[in-house]
Amino acid sequence: MKYSAILLLLVSFSLNAQDKKVETPTIVFRAPLAETIVKDGIYFRLEEIVEDSRCPSDVVCVWAGKAIVKVLVSSKEGGSEYIEVLLQNGKQPVLFETETSLFRAVKLSPYPISSTKNTLEYVLLISEESHSLEEE
Repeated sequence: MKYSAILLLLVSFSLNAQDKKVETPTIVFRAPLAETIVKDGIYFRLEEIVEDSRCPSDVVCVWAGKAIVKVLVSSKEGGSEYIEVLLQNGKQPVLFETETSLFRAVKLSPYPISSTKNTLEYVLLISEESHSLEEE
């Protein structure tokens, strides 16, 4: 009786493990201000910091603030496009989508502190997620 209960338990665990879907890891890369980065034939260039009103990490603020950046995205097939991106509340706006990848603006680094105002070397973190348009 014990052996059959253990066997049943092992079988149920193995069946349950087969049902779980493995997620594809998200790749994140850095696009420094005024530098062009190429990923999968797509060109990304952080052109301008339009606004950075994020609350410095060493200051207490009522409002967390936001960052707005202008990114030039281009591909060999589709030409070029300037995209103004709002980074606020952890949202990750889509920059570009292909048949196999989705590129999102993740965050603007570094986070400001009060002593580094206007002296930051900005980098936009961009994620690349693998996907297929047929899945949607």
